[in-house]
Amino acid sequence: MSELRVEVRVARPPGEVFAAIEDPFRLRRWYGAPPGCHRVGAEGDDEPGEPFRLNLIDEKGAPFAQRGRIVSVTPGEGVVLEMAWEGRNFGTETTRAAITLRPVEGGTSVEVRQGPFPSREAQEAHRVYWEANLGRLARVASGEAVPCFEEFWEESQGFIEPLGVAAYAVLAGMREAGATPEVIAQVEDTLYAHLARVPRETAEILGAVLRRRLNGAS
Repeated sequence: MSELRVEVRVARPPGEVFAAIEDPFRLRRWYGAPPGCHRVGAEGDDEPGEPFRLNLIDEKGAPFAQRGRIVSVTPGEGVVLEMAWEGRNFGTETTRAAITLRPVEGGTSVEVRQGPFPSREAQEAHRVYWEANLGRLARVASGEAVPCFEEFWEESQGFIEPLGVAAYAVLAGMREAGATPEVIAQVEDTLYAHLARVPRETAEILGAVLRRRLNGAS
C-alpha cells in the first residue's frame, strides 16, 4: 500500500484558490477529467457526507465515472474526499484524497495527498490525473477562461460524438487564438443551430467519416 503526494504553486492567495474549488461553475472547469477525457455531467450533492458521481467520456467517447463523497470542507484551507472509479485504469478501490491550501510567498501551495493504493500502477495513474487537474485549477484560479466541455455538452443538448467534439475544438481553438467574444459567439450560435438540424442518420455518417480521419484511416 502506498500514498501519493502532488503539489503545485498558484500565484493567487488561498482565498481565491479556494473560491475556484467552492464555486461549482469554476470547479467543473478543472476537476474530474483525466488527460484527454471530458466531464459530461455530475449527479448527487456536494454537501459533506453526501454521495456524488461524475460522468465522463474518454478519448474515444466511451463512458466511465468517478463516484465518491465529500468527507469534510475547511473554508479557505481545503477539502477531504473519498473517491472510486468505474472504468479506466485507476482501480476499483476507494481511496481518500486531501486537498490542502497553504499560503506561501507569492501565492498558494496546493497539495494533494491520496491513498492508500494497492498497486504502483494505480498510484501513477492518479499522479497523472492530479497533475492535470491541479494544472487546470491553477489556470482557473488565476482568472483564465479555461474551456469547459461540460458547458458545451449542456448547451448542445448532448450532441457530441465526433461532430460535437469537432465543433467544441473549433470554439476552443478560436478562444486560444484570441478571437473576440463577438466572433466566437456568432460562430457558436451558427454551430449549435445547424448541428441541431442535422438528421441523426446524416450525423452518424459524417461522424463516422470524421472519426476515421481523426484516427488516420484512409
